[in-house]
Amino acid sequence: MRNTSATLVTILCLATGCGDSASTVATTTPATATSGPLSTVHDPNSQENDGSDEKRESGENEELGDKSDFECKNSDADGYRTVVQGSTAREYVLHVPESLDPQEAAPLVINFHGFGDCAAIFAATVGDGGAGMNSVADQHDFIVAYPQAVVRGKGGTEWDPGDNGVDSIGDNDVFFVEQLIAEIDAAYNVDRSRLYATGFSNGGMMAYGLACTRGEVFAAVGVMSGTKLDGTCNADEHTSIIHFHGIGDDVLPYDGNDYYQAVPAVIDFWLDHNDIAVDSRVSSELNGGAVIRDAYSGGYEGTSVELYTVLREHDEPGGHVWFTDDVDGTSPSQLLWDFLSSHTVADGS
Repeated sequence: MRNTSATLVTILCLATGCGDSASTVATTTPATATSGPLSTVHDPNSQENDGSDEKRESGENEELGDKSDFECKNSDADGYRTVVQGSTAREYVLHVPESLDPQEAAPLVINFHGFGDCAAIFAATVGDGGAGMNSVADQHDFIVAYPQAVVRGKGGTEWDPGDNGVDSIGDNDVFFVEQLIAEIDAAYNVDRSRLYATGFSNGGMMAYGLACTRGEVFAAVGVMSGTKLDGTCNADEHTSIIHFHGIGDDVLPYDGNDYYQAVPAVIDFWLDHNDIAVDSRVSSELNGGAVIRDAYSGGYEGTSVELYTVLREHDEPGGHVWFTDDVDGTSPSQLLWDFLSSHTVADGS
């Protein structure tokens, strides 16, 4: 059950010498996952183009830099940790505010990078860079985890949002996320009623997958320049959604393509899933009309849905990025947190 408050790279390694805890980790050898994808994540490199789509999907742009090197050096990052299961280890980067009171249960945001990216670089750009997610966390005392996807059949690190039922951190990303939450909860005082999933691009697909398969775990989900893949959602669980998307996105187009749904269709799905009336929409023009915010409320278990359509950012059509330009004086990362933090899982399970 869910309600609202009064008013939002790890490459898989076969660990021959990984330690038995996050604090003692030996050097590991990167490897590919042992099974194929669990969902249909289109490889932009298979399109007939000059390769620029692959660069954009992997995050190569002015906002996030070049992520084409899959030999991620996450172990050099502050907050580097691993989740170990048998001989398999999955990496993540953890940001914990220095001011966090261990006596107070803290919210946890799990932020998933895009296709071909590395957790450490994503944490540095989205967390410590212009997007300022870690600064928002420091201001509001919540923990942020940046997990690493694995290299699968497409040759780049990727998330597979579906749950195949296999209890393997290497072959089931949903199971990995469950183990990640358990490990962080064991080390810190995590508020299980305030767990949130966010993601960029393919990471947004993963966040949407968790809303479908683990809606009882995550109180709300936030997506930047992502989309929902086809698949069955648990009709008995309902999760609030916030989505940011640019009309100039040429990797996951706003109006969709042969591979991905249009953004309005994704929003319509969540309105229907959460039993939110379309006529509850409150639309606002922000940044002098450069951003349109459509807010829907009154859904089952107090759920709501918000869509920020970015018409222009930095004097260009909103692209395939984690947005950084303030919206009427507030950063997109702050808007994301404002929405997420207004939702809780009522029973905390």
